[in-house]
Amino acid sequence: MSTADHFPTTQQTWILDRLAEGAVGAPGLRETLMERYREPLLIYARGSTLRTIAEPDELVHGFFAHFFSDLRNLERWAESGTRLRRWMMNGLVLHARGLRRDAARNRETGVLDVLAARAAGTPDAEAAFEAAWARSLLSDAATAVQAELVAEGRSAAWEVFRRHIVNGEAYAVCCPPLGYTVDDGRTVTRMVSMRVRRTLRELLLQEGTPEAEIGSELAALERLLAR
Repeated sequence: MSTADHFPTTQQTWILDRLAEGAVGAPGLRETLMERYREPLLIYARGSTLRTIAEPDELVHGFFAHFFSDLRNLERWAESGTRLRRWMMNGLVLHARGLRRDAARNRETGVLDVLAARAAGTPDAEAAFEAAWARSLLSDAATAVQAELVAEGRSAAWEVFRRHIVNGEAYAVCCPPLGYTVDDGRTVTRMVSMRVRRTLRELLLQEGTPEAEIGSELAALERLLAR
């Protein structure tokens, strides 16, 4: 079964489109996903017993090198129906266990076997991973929406949103220098917020979230980002 056949038309995603392009789409796909997942996976490795197997930076770098060396790894994810963040986190764990097995072949000790039995995430490490992933996804959504608005000649709308929502400035402070009234500021902030939420929805679909679960995933994202 091809990845294109696996998903309904409404869930054709950017990731699947890049996979369909083969070697042409691979560099952009690799760069985007590495950027999105580098920090969440580092946080997970630092907070779990994986750090007893290898340095987190080396572990994540090695996992990326292996995972993105063959597009079939992403094709298998697409066919699995699993959310990408879970696939990546489990992949890091499997990569670490592979390192442990390789090292065990060259050592006459059971220490690494003991470590391997404990080489799994803790609830705290998984929660930290989820929070970092949520921040990364929001950053991707915000970057995309900012680019849209700049292309439309509405960069001031983004600046009002950034200054009010991100920096916490009152509309009365941030709007006048940008040529907006307070009421205008409220209007454009709602518009930008709707675009960010729409883009988050698209990114969740990209990562394999079923359409029926998008609402609950968005609510969970909002809770994670509010912490």
